[in-house]
Amino acid sequence: MVTEISLNTICGHTTKIIATKEGKNTHIHIKTTCEKLRKWGTKFDMGTKDLMGGTDTVLARKSAENPLTPTCLVPAAVMNACWLENGMISKNLARGMGKMEIIFDKLECR
Repeated sequence: MVTEISLNTICGHTTKIIATKEGKNTHIHIKTTCEKLRKWGTKFDMGTKDLMGGTDTVLARKSAENPLTPTCLVPAAVMNACWLENGMISKNLARGMGKMEIIFDKLECR
């Protein structure tokens, strides 16, 4: 099975995350227009222990080695793709929602 997630972010870059479960690993492939993400890593594996977060995980090590902006949605999207691919989030629920959003409800300017 394959899970694909696309991001159109406020920074203007587009990113596609492709997750494929194989045994105990989930293979991640990231296609992006962002150079920072290319340095961060576009092909890597997430093991079972990496799916619960924490300081000794693939995503934590990647972020320590090549920090992204604090507002970058890609690490969270990678985790969502992994959870979907490993049955920790229902694919039917995700398919029904279609998308997740950040909505800027009120932005006052001075």
